[in-house]
Amino acid sequence: MSKCRRVLLIEANDQRRWVGGLVTPEVHIPPVGLMYVASSARMHNPDVHIEILETSLDGRSDEELATKLLEYRPDLVGIRSISLFEDELKRVAELSRSLLDVPIVAGGPIATARRGPLLKTIPAIDLLVVGEGELTFSRLLSGTATNGLVFRQGNEIVDLGDGDVVDNLDELPFPDYSLVDLGRYQEHLSYAYNHRRQGVLLTSRGCPFLCTYCNTFAGKTARLRSAENVVAEMEQMWRDHAIEDFYVVDDIFNMDRKRTEAVFRMIIRLRKNWRLYFVNGLRADIMTRELVDLMADAGTVWVTYAVESGSARIQKLVKKNMRLDQAAEIINYSQDRGMVVNVNTMYGFPTETGADAQQTLDYLARLHMPSLLPYHFCLRGYEGCEIVDQAAEAGWDTSVFLADGTLSYHDMPRGTATFPKSEMMNHVIEYHTRFGMRNQRHLLRSLEVLRENGYTDCDLVDMYSVLQNRPFQHVDEILAGSTPSVKANA
Repeated sequence: MSKCRRVLLIEANDQRRWVGGLVTPEVHIPPVGLMYVASSARMHNPDVHIEILETSLDGRSDEELATKLLEYRPDLVGIRSISLFEDELKRVAELSRSLLDVPIVAGGPIATARRGPLLKTIPAIDLLVVGEGELTFSRLLSGTATNGLVFRQGNEIVDLGDGDVVDNLDELPFPDYSLVDLGRYQEHLSYAYNHRRQGVLLTSRGCPFLCTYCNTFAGKTARLRSAENVVAEMEQMWRDHAIEDFYVVDDIFNMDRKRTEAVFRMIIRLRKNWRLYFVNGLRADIMTRELVDLMADAGTVWVTYAVESGSARIQKLVKKNMRLDQAAEIINYSQDRGMVVNVNTMYGFPTETGADAQQTLDYLARLHMPSLLPYHFCLRGYEGCEIVDQAAEAGWDTSVFLADGTLSYHDMPRGTATFPKSEMMNHVIEYHTRFGMRNQRHLLRSLEVLRENGYTDCDLVDMYSVLQNRPFQHVDEILAGSTPSVKANA
């Protein structure tokens, strides 16, 4: 593949399926993973021309995607995807194969998790890049790759293991924002459901925690970019692309307190009026009030704390081991500082009962305010996660459990032997009645907090159209289906 000089990188996704809706507003996030791969590939292969395409923006229909493929005429097609979008990966690979006689390479979390079986499921794919892609893909283009690949050899599948990683993340070039149309993304909702020029920040890779429901593809050893490097990227995005809204997608941004504090202090000193959104999850029980104050003073708009369960037994089962009292204190203090605060919780764990799940609702009732958005999800299973083995030990059909990984967040729960479907449905109804968008008191307060944090009426209408999966035209309509008499802490 060393002769490939025109490369098309495709983000194969279906954002409508991700949020489970058919309304006009949609969520679209610049494909920072492919932007990293492109920057590294161009640094090591300066004569290679690369373009990026997202199928849910530029290739929804076969006709539209075919036009893009034939216009660009790449020497190589690289496709990134996740398990949720396996059907879209298959569509893109098969259409590319039918139109172009070029290598088709797939990567991303789905490739790393599925490996050989993915090649058997989608024969149109020639080979997989597994593990982190920057070095492997760059070497693939220069003809020097010796690991990080899975491919066919006759009737056999050859797996060369994960590719090399960059230990010092400061050595990686910044993602290339010239390859995406930021104005186009601004027309759609961001990861935090507002219309902004989005700067997506990945400041670390790997996670030292052992949660069994999570597959950390970057490993269990955390690698952190320096505070100076993170802020330098922000300054470049602000200077070159007029970006003032930064969405952090780390597994856990705050795992190193010293670095976390340094990033916030550097941003405060710059006085840029930037806005920060921690959309993926902070660990609440390792935060402090001082860090929350710095986070707020640095311009943080949006925080997501991942608690998952209010049951001490479930916390131990899934190896989250969250210190729930400390977490509640930090969540309450963050809410008191006026930020948008979301709390991720889940239900449907192996051996979990209705009583265990009720402890999560009781825990949420202790908070000053419920999670601003209803982030209460049914557990999903993915290849490589220890929770799949725990499910097998609990007597689950793991093939069904893994198949549920392709469902959207809005799909209804299946139920388990210890937590039947009828009980699960009652649990979900109680959650949304007490803490969700059916609670008018909470909904009114949520709209107030969002407005205080710079959300426009347009942002709010589009956000709640997506979240409730029905089109709104005015903010007043959002409250129409809520219940005035319900109290969150009832």
